[in-house]
Amino acid sequence: MAGRLARVAVRTDAELVEVARYRVIFADCDPMRIMYYGNHYRLFEIGRAELFRRLGHPFPDYIARGLYLGVIASSCRYLRPARYDDELRIRAAVAELGRARLTIAYEIAADDGTLLATGATEHAVVDEQGKPVRIPAEFRAAAERR
Repeated sequence: MAGRLARVAVRTDAELVEVARYRVIFADCDPMRIMYYGNHYRLFEIGRAELFRRLGHPFPDYIARGLYLGVIASSCRYLRPARYDDELRIRAAVAELGRARLTIAYEIAADDGTLLATGATEHAVVDEQGKPVRIPAEFRAAAERR
């Protein structure tokens, strides 16, 4: 499994764009008021949803069509801690597109721009039965324009 996560490749030329802001709440934190490491994946999910919305392809439209993004790999590199009440910037971009898979790259930064974490999630596009399906052509076109 560890080898698979290490292979979540990210295009270095993928331009990440700010898609959301998030203020760290007390419930996000450990006893030292540092954001718990697992909560970064929730920020990635926020970033993914907002990226799709920004591309003109909100998730509810795909759910209505019976299409889902199954996470098949994820990674996160923690550079500096996020703390209680910090305002964070979430940046994201489609980093790779395959026939039925895509990789999304993320950055979490402090309000002053200091990079706190980087990561990626790899997804398989699946139908209601969990079977892989091709990435819809209209999404591919929108992602490739970026």
